[in-house]
Amino acid sequence: MTVRHVYVDFGAVRIQQYLTRTPGLRGHRAASNSLARATAEAAIARVAEGLAEINPEAGTADGVISLRMPATETAGDDPAERVRRLQDRVFAHLRSVLPGAEFHSVWGEGESYLAVHAHVLQPRLRRGRVRHDLPPVAEFPLAVPCRMCHIDPAVGSEPVPDGKLALCLDCSMRNVPRSQTVADPLTPEGQLLREIGLKPAPEDFAGLAALGSSESGGNHLATVAVDGNAFGAFFTALADESAGDARLRGAKATISAALSAATRSALAHAALELPLTVEHERLCLVPHVVGGDDVLVSLPAEQAWRFTLTFLAEFTRLVRQETGEVLDRLNRLRRNRPEQPELEAPTASAGIVFAHASHPMNLLVESAGQRLSEAKRAFGGRMASVQWLDITADGPEPPAHPPLALSVLHPSTASAGGTGGGDGRAVTGAAEALSRLTVVPASHRARLTEAVRAHGPLTAAALADRVGHLPAIQPFLPLPGPLNGPFPSGAEAQSDTEPPGSFGGKLPVSGIGLEAALNLARWWPCA
Repeated sequence: MTVRHVYVDFGAVRIQQYLTRTPGLRGHRAASNSLARATAEAAIARVAEGLAEINPEAGTADGVISLRMPATETAGDDPAERVRRLQDRVFAHLRSVLPGAEFHSVWGEGESYLAVHAHVLQPRLRRGRVRHDLPPVAEFPLAVPCRMCHIDPAVGSEPVPDGKLALCLDCSMRNVPRSQTVADPLTPEGQLLREIGLKPAPEDFAGLAALGSSESGGNHLATVAVDGNAFGAFFTALADESAGDARLRGAKATISAALSAATRSALAHAALELPLTVEHERLCLVPHVVGGDDVLVSLPAEQAWRFTLTFLAEFTRLVRQETGEVLDRLNRLRRNRPEQPELEAPTASAGIVFAHASHPMNLLVESAGQRLSEAKRAFGGRMASVQWLDITADGPEPPAHPPLALSVLHPSTASAGGTGGGDGRAVTGAAEALSRLTVVPASHRARLTEAVRAHGPLTAAALADRVGHLPAIQPFLPLPGPLNGPFPSGAEAQSDTEPPGSFGGKLPVSGIGLEAALNLARWWPCA
């Protein structure tokens, strides 16, 4: 007989923005540490004792709690009342540790977590049918504002590394020595350090950026946000089909945890593959959020493309490995239902923002999230993709170039392979062409960027031809070039409504338009 449970999930709302509400890396680490400790299984098990247990069917993600309790058929038993008591207790615990965070909770009843999550919890979340727990509102409007976050009123003055500041309750929680947070195995950074066995990352953002090479300036960081594609469709199909299939019922209990583990494994793999990691023998990135299919990291700008491609390729490989057998079985069951398309293995997309190390972190996180949304939206979440923005070069407004499918840059994110690179890594034709483009001096690439923006790719190609750089940009043009054939002109060359470099909707042979390629090349040399 299948046992029914009442499942109750808790989550921190806009967790990435909450962690980055203070400007320094020290405060981010402390908040991440507090969040990890407050939501650790051992802590939550003590809080929920006598009411619920940790949900073994769910995966793990930063800031997310999943509990369950047996559903009873006792006359007069009200599950909503039991849920309310549990929520009261958990919210009180979270609020005592994380004074400035916002939380919500949603619950549902059923025979498996996957089915309840797909058909009850997610719909309730989308409709806003959740219980919220908000930070207290300041009762005295003339109170001195916190000098660290400038959001909440200060409650007292405390010593900080640069002197003494009036701090709010939340910033007071963040004001702890780095030694108490950086190596905590419960935090994303501490867990990563334990897995890869390296020295910790630098203490602040300036030190992290300084790990970059002198050629890159050593003063720029990249913020990379990653989120999964098509996980909802996969879990919904698994929940729907498992009722009549014993093997799928068994997979339901383990697949969420396996996919969460894939995220952490891919992060460790990508961190170890960074050239700076090998050079400095230390962790050269700072993970802010890791869990489920969600990742947010900061790292030296010149390492961002290498990290993103390596992470997404390894994540794709691990997810295919974990879901392959289940997907085959699901697709066999759906084969005779034309209204249900064949399922593909879930993937992930990324948003990357490059900026000076002094740029406010909260703005970088917001922008990276927007770039991630653009990448997912451009391909309907059907494939791994990326959108990027260089704030120093192009400003904070949304980029002019369209998002890019990751298969253009890395063969492991596509069904077809690529060619071997000089270091043994597989590369695509576009990646090789980008590496050749970076040989063009940066000053001339800047002139080409101005030309393509002002007058279109025809003028840029003519300019490149005059100084001998036409071969470097030819892969990003739809035709070989003026020496081998005429360029399109007028409306044929570029429509106002089409992405730069698209030439009337025609894709260049590399799959990347000229303006996007020139933009990519700014930080591509170490990719």
